[in-house]
This record gives sequence, structure tokens and C-alpha cells, in this order.
Amino acid sequence: MVWSSVYIDPFTHVQMITASSPYYVEEAFAGVATIDISLDNLIKFVAKNAEQYELGVVLRDGYGDVITEHNFQMSENIYISQHAFGDFNWSVDVVNAKRLVAEQVYDLVTKVELGLIPIMLTFVMFGYFLINRFLINPVVLISEKVGDSKTGGIIDISYSSDDEIRYLIDVFNQKTVYLEAEKVKAQASTKAKSAFLATLSHEIRTPMNGVLGTAQILLKSKLDDEQRKHLKTLYDSGDHMMTLLNEILDFSKIEQGHLELEKAPFPLDSIIGSVNSVYHTLCVEKGLQFKVISEIPADRWYNSDKARLRQILFNLLNNAVKFTSHGYVEVYFRERQVEGSTVLSIQVRDTGIGIAKEKQSKIFNPFEQAESSTTRKYGGTGLGLAIVKQISQLMQGDVKVTSELGIGTSFDVEVEMEISTGGEVVVKERKKLNFNGLKVLIVEDNRTNAIIMSTFMNNKGFHCDSVENGELALAKIQQEHYDLVLMDNHMPVMDGVEATLAMRNLPSVKARVLIFGCTADVFKETRERMISAGVDYIIAKPIDENELDDALFQYAAKLYQYHPEMSHGSSFDFNLEQELIALYVAIESKDLQKAEGIVNEIMHQLPLNERPDLKAIFQTLKTDLAQRVQPDIGELDILTVLLKDFCR
Repeated sequence: MVWSSVYIDPFTHVQMITASSPYYVEEAFAGVATIDISLDNLIKFVAKNAEQYELGVVLRDGYGDVITEHNFQMSENIYISQHAFGDFNWSVDVVNAKRLVAEQVYDLVTKVELGLIPIMLTFVMFGYFLINRFLINPVVLISEKVGDSKTGGIIDISYSSDDEIRYLIDVFNQKTVYLEAEKVKAQASTKAKSAFLATLSHEIRTPMNGVLGTAQILLKSKLDDEQRKHLKTLYDSGDHMMTLLNEILDFSKIEQGHLELEKAPFPLDSIIGSVNSVYHTLCVEKGLQFKVISEIPADRWYNSDKARLRQILFNLLNNAVKFTSHGYVEVYFRERQVEGSTVLSIQVRDTGIGIAKEKQSKIFNPFEQAESSTTRKYGGTGLGLAIVKQISQLMQGDVKVTSELGIGTSFDVEVEMEISTGGEVVVKERKKLNFNGLKVLIVEDNRTNAIIMSTFMNNKGFHCDSVENGELALAKIQQEHYDLVLMDNHMPVMDGVEATLAMRNLPSVKARVLIFGCTADVFKETRERMISAGVDYIIAKPIDENELDDALFQYAAKLYQYHPEMSHGSSFDFNLEQELIALYVAIESKDLQKAEGIVNEIMHQLPLNERPDLKAIFQTLKTDLAQRVQPDIGELDILTVLLKDFCR
């Protein structure tokens, strides 16, 4: 078949096309058949669809001639679709007449997205549900259980899946069980350590009470200079041993977090006075210069822990004096404001042996000193500076060191202080009490300590009874009348706490008896138990007689509660300090008769039977004055020292 090119019918003016094909009759050529086809409907169809779909269309015949064209416009980025069809090899070119391909793609993608978003959201919600159920919720529950089990316990939740979460729970529980067991061991170890330190303290303090107590008693007896010198050395050595023990106990408290700061108002001058009185003498004895320089107002009061501040200073000054053989030791006090807080700066400088640079980082570590030979040469526990650092940090401060070998060392301490409105230092007029006729019950299982305490009390005028446990003490106090009970803590049968409780529950006035706890256990818990049981005051062993005197004076009202008539006659009506001044003035002016009268008055007022050392000196002085012989100045100096107990 042969197709003609497109032509326009001259009569109808319609585009036409003619198809011609020969035909045969009995295989013999019979002629040519032709058919004319109108393209009008085709052109209308193309135009209609092109308009409907906003297309540009060009329809060409097999000869390349354009049959019809509708809104076909070529431009950049236009995509042309071409298609050939039919046996007559016609072709059609199609373009988007109004939009670029990118816009169409964008529309298509947008439509796809709009269709996919609900599906995706559905999947996301479903996925979140699954994750929340099988991952998030178990993790949250585990987190809550872990939070609840900070102090111990395992994770106990219902979770049956055999997955990573199950593995996590099982491993955590295994670790928790292990840590709980280790915690029990650590607590037991800590308790054992505390018990050991308490026992160590008690066991050392008990014999040291005998050593230092005996030394104190002997120092008040009549001794020659050589004996007094050796006895003083014995006492100082024992006192130094107690200082070392206290350092170990202090560090143990710090290590266990049991060291607590107390707050009370005090004047800085009282600290400076203590430093001056102690270290000026020590430095003079070593040939060192000693200075205390303060840039702080003289009337400054602080509300803080005076004892711990004093401990910082004394530890640093002990080291400064110990490690300095020539030159000086100086202390500087300054005050500054840091972010609204008052900071006390203390600098302790010396010209001692110094500390090597590489050693300075470890001197604040416990049980360490700059050199291994230091302990052998100078002694000490190696805890002093560790304690200084810990106390400084507890007081919101710190300590730093600057040192050069062979030149000297400077320790700079800063601690936060609260300025107090101040007040007045109350100096109570100290009067000698009359203990003659008063009865004391000494409850002590250690025979040596009982003898020491009996000697102390007998020398003061007390009548003493001793028993070795709380049960016997309770029976004794019900049988007889006592004005004072000195109660030990650790005893067989019945300890001090039980005995004190029992005494306080007696159905008589004896329940109000004055009780002093005398314990070698200096831990806070022990003191609190004894105070809670009803003890009025606690004196730590080794007993310092000055502390015992202070306690008796402080509780004099309760001591004399059964003998009110004695409390009025238990003090001196004369001022001993003034009498001594008058005595020295009379001797200086060589008015020996007046001096003799003053000596007779003092001897009449003082209980010299309790003090044979004093009595001997007064007898010598009285004899000299009676013979109008100028007294020996050395004897007067000794007398002044011995009378200090009566001048407080």
C-alpha cells in the first residue's frame, strides 16, 4: 500500500491523504484501488487533547511534512518526546507547553511525598511503639531501679526477652551483688579500723596516764635540780608521745569524714598570744629570732573553730622550729576579701633546711616526709602537714609551700573566716577551793591509774575510795555518800555508761552526784554516749591535773551541793597576786619585817600541807626574813612559778 503526502482538497479545503493499492483478479493485475481519507477529525483530536493536557504537538507524515501543529514551542530545558507509528511512518513530537521538566518532577515528587508521608508516619509511630516498648521503657525502668539501688540492691523488673537488655540487667545484678559484698567487707574493715584505733588509743593512754600522772605528782615533790631535770624530760617525752598519738587519731577522723568543725566567737589576739607564749621561748632556747607580725586590727574577733586554727599554726610552727637551726621563724597574719567572704591568710616562714623542688608535691601526703632520713633524724609521724591541709580544706581554704634547699621554707595558709561582732574576754577570778572532807569515788579497773587518781585527789584534800567496775560503784554509792565520782568507761562486768545511767536513775538525791568521765577513748562517739548517759564532764586520759582543777572549779556548785556551808569558805578573801607584788616590793625596798608579815599571811591562807614543795620554800623564806637575811632571788623565782596554780 502506498500513502500519498498530505494535501488539501480543492473543493472542501480539508487536509486529506490518499492510500493507493493495486489489486489482482485471479493473480492477474486488475487495477489500482484508492481511498481518500479526511484528516479533519484527527487534527481536531490532536488539538483537543493538546489543549486538555497543556501539550505542544507536531504531527508529521512519512515525508516529513507537518500535518498539524498545536502550540509547539521550543525552549531551553524543554523535554521533547518523539514517537513514530503506523506502516506509513508518521511521527509525533510532544512537549510540555507551559512548565519545565524540573517543575513537573517537583510536582510529581510532591505528590509522591504527600502519598508517602502518611505511610511513613504510620511506620514511624509503629516503630516508636516497638522501640518504646522493647527498648526505652526497659531502659527507663532500669534507670529508676539503679537510682533506687544507689545504696545497694538489684534490678528487679519483669523482662522476659532474651536480648541485650536482659544481658544488661543480668550483668548489672551480678555487679551489684559483688559490689554489695565488697561494701559489706569495706564497712566491716572500717569498723574494725575504728575499733582498732579506739583500742589503740585506750591501750596507749591507759599506761601513759600512769607515766604522766606519776611525773606530775613527783614534779610537785621536793627534788634536787638534777632529779627535776630528768623528771621534766620524762614528762616532755610522754607528752610528745601523746601528741603523736593525737595526730594519728586526728588523721583517722579526717580520713573517715568524722572530723567536724565547731563555731564559737574568739579574738585573734588570743591565738597570737598562745603562739607568742609557746614559740618565743622555744626559739630563744635554740638561738632563733621569733616574730609575729599581724596586719589585722587588734580587736578582730572571728566566729570559727579556734582549736583547729590553733592546730594549723602549731603544726606549722613545730616544723619550722624543728627544722631550723639558725636564723629566724616568723608568722604573718593578713586578712582579705574574696567574693564577699573574709579570708585569713597565715604565712609561716623559716630559714631552715628547706625542701627540694621534686619533694614538695608529696609532703602533704600522709605518712610521708621530704626525705626518708627525716623521721629518723627529727622524729614525727609525717601526718602534721597532711592534717594541716585537710583542716584548711575543711575551712574552705588551702595550704601552699615555697621552699629552697638550704635557704628556708614558707607555708601559706588561707582559711575562710566569719567575722564576729566581738565581745569581751571574760577572765574569771580563780579562787582556791577547799576540798577537805569531800569524798570521791574512783571507778577504775587499772590499778596504776586508780593509784594516780587517788594521789591527785588526796593531795587536794579529798577522801578517796576506789572500785574496779561499774557494778561495784553502783553498790558503793548506794551504801555511802559521795560528792564526786570519777568514772572510767571501759571496765569489766559493767562499763561506765551503764553505771552512770544506773546512778542517774537512783531514787534519791544521790542521783544528782557530780560525775566526771575519765576515759582513754577520745572518740566523739564515746564522749557522746557518756554525756548522754549523764556524765557532767569528760577528762581525757592521760589526766592533766590543770584540766582536773579547771573542771572542779567549773562544777564547784554541784560539787558542794551536799555541803553548801563549805562552798562559802572555800575561797580566799585575799588577792594572791597583789600579796606577791607587795612581798617583792617589800624585799626590794629591804623592808624585811613587812615582808615577813606578808609571808605569814600567805602561809596561813594556802593549804601548804597539800604542797610539801611549796611548804619547804616558804619555811626557808620565813626563816631568812625572821633573821633579817635578804632572801635568795632564785628561791623567789621558783616560788613564783610554783604559785601559778593559785593565781588563776
